[in-house]
Amino acid sequence: MSEIDHGARARLDHIEQQLQALFPGQYVSFAAATAAGIPPGVIELVRAGKTIAAIQEYRNATGAGLAEAKAAIDTIR
Repeated sequence: MSEIDHGARARLDHIEQQLQALFPGQYVSFAAATAAGIPPGVIELVRAGKTIAAIQEYRNATGAGLAEAKAAIDTIR
């Protein structure tokens, strides 16, 4: 990892720690959400409060059914 990448990673870690402190029990880190297989665009929609659009986007991206998509979105809300 280059020095620039290391600095950016450290800054992102710091920002995520602050968000976790501001939103205890609600904030899901980007790494955790993407590790769960949730596309970044879906994460952005959830964070913007657009749950229905996030479910639709998840279904389009993954081919999941409605119940599966809702359950996936509920894990990151």
